Amino acid sequence: MSESLKDIKSMAIQMELDGIKFYSDLAAKTLHPMGKAMFKSFIEDEKLHAKRLRALLSAQNETIPVMEKRAINPRERLVTIFQNMGDELKKKVDVNTNDIEAVKLAMGIEENGIKFYEQAAKESQDKKDSETYRFLAGEEKTHFSILKNTLEYLEKTELWEAESEGRIYDMWMDMVNKKL
Repeated sequence: MSESLKDIKSMAIQMELDGIKFYSDLAAKTLHPMGKAMFKSFIEDEKLHAKRLRALLSAQNETIPVMEKRAINPRERLVTIFQNMGDELKKKVDVNTNDIEAVKLAMGIEENGIKFYEQAAKESQDKKDSETYRFLAGEEKTHFSILKNTLEYLEKTELWEAESEGRIYDMWMDMVNKKL
């Protein structure tokens, strides 16, 4: 493997490790329970991404399927979390500027990840590597979409005043299910 390809893979692994720390920090600081759950969900995704990239970097590359099946994708995990939160979402939580800024900051990080992985996929000569980078770009696009929908949710304060859980649930599901 060329040094430049090793460098790309090493940079990608470091990005995922940085993502784990970044989302851990945001989860700790975010006040809204849905925001906390979303960032914790992203931590799990970043761990899986790092694992996949380490497999590409290792000599065992040939024995590990690039597109190993996962029980759940980021969007499905978030929907499950949302459904399980129940009463937690009924509590009135003031959205503060820090929560909104955290989502905006995360959106920027995800945009950079998309660009990085798309470029790595173009530059890669190895089919497995290229597939993995395209997959990871898709994962980052999903994160970005979720973050964008979350930002819309947080910035529309009338949602916080909704009287019934059903109305909030329906609105959230509409946002989560928007096409990428």
